[in-house]
Formats: sequence, C-alpha cells, structure tokens
Amino acid sequence: MAEINMNEVDVYPLFEDCDETSNKQLQKICFEDHLRTLFNDLLAAHKFTVEEDINDTIYLYFVVDNTGKIQYRRTEKNSKLNLLLPNIDSLLEAQTKELPTIYPAQKQGIKVASKCKLPIIINSH
Repeated sequence: MAEINMNEVDVYPLFEDCDETSNKQLQKICFEDHLRTLFNDLLAAHKFTVEEDINDTIYLYFVVDNTGKIQYRRTEKNSKLNLLLPNIDSLLEAQTKELPTIYPAQKQGIKVASKCKLPIIINSH
C-alpha cells in the first residue's frame, strides 16, 4: 500500500483564471503570480516616503482555508524594513482581507486548508 503525503496537496489553491487541469507546478506558479500582482499593485498605489533606497523581500504568511478564504498570519522582514516601512504589515493584512475567495487546495478530491508563504520584493529605486 502506498503512503499518502499529508504535507503536500494534489491541487494548489487557484484563482478563477488559473487552469485547474495544469500540472501542480503550473498551478502553483499561477496562484503565486496572481497574488504577487495583487500585492504589487497595492504597494505601487501607495506613496511611501523613504530616506534611502530599498531592495529587499518581505515574506507574507497566510492560510487558504478549505472554503477558499485567505487568512493573514504574519509577515517576516528584516529590522531595516521595520524602520523604513513601519505600516507595511497592517497594509498587507488589510489587503489580504480584501482578496477574493478562491478555489481551495485539494487532497484526494477533498478541499483542504493550506499554509502559504509568498515573497514580495520591495524595491524603491
């Protein structure tokens, strides 16, 4: 009897315009690219004033529950970004609450919650 890996999903969470028949890697890329675009658009719409150039990465941790609702968990960033962009966490958390409901991950045909980590590149040049 084959073992079931409970740490991996069969189908990644998907936005409506992602192809559910694609292989897992393409599903993951579509999901992450869609999220990254949404968050990059949000950050580009805000006028941040910083004293020095930034070229760094923030990691956004969230859960997609088994109904497709995205729930913010936390961000991870270095102390320099904390000083330069003190409100970025609350901005990302607020945006996470505004994201559309998506199709949840699946394991053996059952909708399951999935933990996600999304890198967001911050560049102020």
